Amino acid sequence: MTPPGIRGSRVRVLACGILREELRALPTALLARLDIVNLDSILHMRPRDLESGLHGLLDSAPGVPAILVFGDCSPGMRELSLGPGRVRISGVNCCEIVLGRERYRDLRRRETFLFMPEWTARWREVFGAELGFQSIDAARGFMTDSMQSLAYVDTGVVPVPVPTLREIEDFFGMPVRIEHAGIGLLEKAVLEALKILDAQELNLTEGDFGRGRGGHPK
Repeated sequence: MTPPGIRGSRVRVLACGILREELRALPTALLARLDIVNLDSILHMRPRDLESGLHGLLDSAPGVPAILVFGDCSPGMRELSLGPGRVRISGVNCCEIVLGRERYRDLRRRETFLFMPEWTARWREVFGAELGFQSIDAARGFMTDSMQSLAYVDTGVVPVPVPTLREIEDFFGMPVRIEHAGIGLLEKAVLEALKILDAQELNLTEGDFGRGRGGHPK
């Protein structure tokens, strides 16, 4: 039996690469409807390039329904997701998308810096090349001044990278705990987005009938 929200036409998913593996791990029946295109997660640090890339992808397939799996990663993200045939997953960032709003807000209130799996594997690139922390002292100063703790968001898709987390602990001088999340909320969000797009498509189809293209079906 096909789960609700999976029937219908194929849909493009334009997503941050930070959720590449998590999207690939969605149920097979759901993936059968999705054409997933991932953008490099480092573009989060370059919002103009991110918007340019998304504009290019959306313009390359006009009329094709699209789900945007991004948080508030650029000033124009809201505008990019407006209009028929487009919907954006709810969440200020990727961490909130997989953890849920209340849990994410609680962690932020407790001043917890969150490492998603993809950025954990690239942590030296993120903090060195992108954020410019070339010395341990500068990185530790930044982290200890602004955060009370570090946590790795375990989505259950890739093994917890214990050796890498030990490197991060040594570098920042702070322990990293594990926050188990799974991909259940991501799957739910994608299904909800599909339902919205399917409802839009149905309304357009019924509008065509109402304008004299065959009348309403019996």
